[in-house]
Amino acid sequence: MLDQEALLARLPDVVFVVDEDVRLRYVNAAAKDVLGFEPSEWIGRSALDLVHPDDVAVVISSATALQGKRQGTPIEVRVRRGDGSWTWLEIVGADATDVDGVDGLICVARDLTARRMWEVSGDDVARFQQIVQHAASITLLLDRHGTVESVNGAFTRLLGHDPTEVIGHTLVGFASSESAAALATAIHQAITTGEHATCEAAMRMNPTYALAVSPAANMPSRPIRFEIVNLLDDPVVGGLVVTGHDITDLHIAREALERVASHDALTDLSTRAVLLEQMSVLLAAGRSAAVLFIDLDRFKPVNDLLGHEAGDQLLRSVGERLRRLVRPADIVSRVGGDEFVVLAIGVAEQHLATLLAERIERELEAPYIIGAGPVRISASVGVALRTNGSTVAGVLADADIAMYDAKAGRRGEPVRSLPDRRRSSVERRQLADDLAAGLQRNEVVAHFQPIADIGTRRTIAVEALVRWNHPRLGMLQPSAFLDLAADAGLDLMLGDAVLESACATLATMPADLQLCVNLSVTQLAERTLCDRLAVILARHGLDPERLRVEITENATLARRAGGGRVSPEHTLLELCAMGVSLSLDDFGTGYSSLTHVRRYPLSAIKIDRSFVTGVVDHREDRAVIAAVAGLASMLGLQVVGEGVEHIEQVDALRDLGCDAVQGYLISRAMDASALAVWMAGAAADDWFLAELAP
Repeated sequence: MLDQEALLARLPDVVFVVDEDVRLRYVNAAAKDVLGFEPSEWIGRSALDLVHPDDVAVVISSATALQGKRQGTPIEVRVRRGDGSWTWLEIVGADATDVDGVDGLICVARDLTARRMWEVSGDDVARFQQIVQHAASITLLLDRHGTVESVNGAFTRLLGHDPTEVIGHTLVGFASSESAAALATAIHQAITTGEHATCEAAMRMNPTYALAVSPAANMPSRPIRFEIVNLLDDPVVGGLVVTGHDITDLHIAREALERVASHDALTDLSTRAVLLEQMSVLLAAGRSAAVLFIDLDRFKPVNDLLGHEAGDQLLRSVGERLRRLVRPADIVSRVGGDEFVVLAIGVAEQHLATLLAERIERELEAPYIIGAGPVRISASVGVALRTNGSTVAGVLADADIAMYDAKAGRRGEPVRSLPDRRRSSVERRQLADDLAAGLQRNEVVAHFQPIADIGTRRTIAVEALVRWNHPRLGMLQPSAFLDLAADAGLDLMLGDAVLESACATLATMPADLQLCVNLSVTQLAERTLCDRLAVILARHGLDPERLRVEITENATLARRAGGGRVSPEHTLLELCAMGVSLSLDDFGTGYSSLTHVRRYPLSAIKIDRSFVTGVVDHREDRAVIAAVAGLASMLGLQVVGEGVEHIEQVDALRDLGCDAVQGYLISRAMDASALAVWMAGAAADDWFLAELAP
């Protein structure tokens, strides 16, 4: 009669039994020789405590897959020895839960360290196989039907699926429902075209593994970026080689930046761009809506007497109250310092909108408890309803006018009569006629504001800013006529006039100076824009690479097509093909900044002045700028800070990773003759010298 215990004790391989909680119930004497510890030291402890942290996922998946099988798939894992070093073991197991006296998983482990060292030193193929097997990225081999023929350990480590559950099944079968079609398309593209294909897909995780990785988090899937190479005709490979990279951190960063882009950093309300986009959608669909323009009364004294931190607390409290007052589908946006807009969707009657306005006024007048103590303010609310033929700018202007009338009424001032409001419309019509005539007389010209490198202080570019030299009213700023030009259908002519004036000036400047110009939604949607721009550049002998087009997010979101128009996206890509570079203006104030960074081949990002203003004193603004600068650095984009007015802001922007600055501290906008003087003087090489000039 054989002595089974003596037999097991003489085996050179480690034999052990684990229960359903992976706790060791039996270990033979070989553990002393192979691992350097007494078996009695580990009875009752978790076998996972011996396994290398990077290999725990493999063990968990293998143990799960082993249940109910007579023999499992061998796995190779690192196990800690008694002296703290790691050794490689090949482990194969069998389910013996139905065997009396065992009631668990029985496993045999063989020391592979010596063999592994021989393979690595003497066999490059084996060495390469081990590199692939233990690489951080997923590597798979698929047949021409997308079925997995081979898979490395990273698939298990990232998703928790045992290799036996993967091999013989399609890769698409492991994708989530929302990603399966995209992954299938990428695989089909690689097969049919023979070209490299890429795809981002949410891949389902093994539920047991997902719970073990993060019990408190809901992680049904993990985002993976796949690269697919067609080697079906290769005599050795004969399949599709697929590599996958975990992009969880990138997705988290995207979501965070998307949140920053679509929500006001202080109040977490929607940004102005989100409001404009939603209003455009509603108007295009002909849906009813009420716009309530809200301005806080007596807010400035809070800032002046209690400080900006108290003012910020108050604005956050106002935002919270407004969110509670409206329905979930309504939009609440902060559009200015202490100005808010509510878009009440589906409200078509004046009395309902007025009731909401009165309720908002009452609720906002209730005391606020902030760190500096109780504070009371009031609010003036103006109401406008969407009507047939309404434009976004028109409805907002009507609500704004109504708000000022409400504010005047609260102060006891006379409210303007309807004829007074109509009189302003007549004046606008006259100004529109003047603009049409002024465009013919070349009254619209470009002024220029320098952009300086933050390190060398050298002028590297100028931004073209439109000015109208009105014969009666004098030099007008854009705010006085841009909306008017759009409403009168003159924005295309206006844009061409600015481009013509700016390019004529640039032709007289140093060859390394770049010109930045803004294009409107209408210009971007115009089918002939690129052709007209090419003619203007050629007329002045300018290379397209000297031109940088600055786009706002709202402009690219409004994709007008049809009726002889094209989408702004089409125009931007056509501009890039010409050699024109792109810059995203007012970054951080729009709806989908990160989407634009990914979609277009940008060369620069301009951080909005609202963040630059608070970069010295406000932690939130610094955090946003640091995040943007970090993202831009990874993507190779230049970062420009707008609205710089103090040297402390320049220092802060430099520390946060910005490349260039623009603002009144450098120079105000100047006409063509003043720019010529600037570029010919010392300020062109060091703007700080202009500050020191007598």
